[in-house]
Amino acid sequence: MKKKIIIGVFSLLILITAIAFIVGAINTYNYEVANDDIMVGLGAVMVLVVGGFVVFYELDLFYTVYYFFVKPKIIAKSILNIISNLTLLIIFFSDRIAHILYRSLNIFKEDWILPIILFFIYVILRIASAMVSYEQSAKEN
Repeated sequence: MKKKIIIGVFSLLILITAIAFIVGAINTYNYEVANDDIMVGLGAVMVLVVGGFVVFYELDLFYTVYYFFVKPKIIAKSILNIISNLTLLIIFFSDRIAHILYRSLNIFKEDWILPIILFFIYVILRIASAMVSYEQSAKEN
C-alpha cells in the first residue's frame, strides 16, 4: 500500500508540474507573438528547459523517497542517495553560491562553471550508488 501511495503522489506531482510548465511555455509564446518580439519562441524554450530540470529533480526525489520507504537500506547507498539529491538541489541555487564564492575566495568568476561541476558530482554519486547496490547484490548471491 505504501508503494502505491508514493508512486501515485509523485506521478500526480510530476504530471501537474509538466502541465504547468507546458501551459507557461504556451502563454510565453503567445505573449511574444502578440508583442512582436524579435526572438519569438526563445522564452517558451527557456520555460520548457527549466520545466525539464524541475521534472528531472522530481524524478530523482521520487527515486530517493521510494528507496527510503520501500527498498532494503544499505548505509552507504543511503548516504549517497541523500548527498546526490542535495547536490542536484544545490544546482538550482548555484548562481548565488558562485557569486558568494567569487566574492569570498575569488573562485568561480564565471557562474556557469559551478552547475556543470555540481552535475558531474551528481552523476558520479549516482554511479557510486549503483556500484554499491551491485556489490551488495553480488555479496548476497
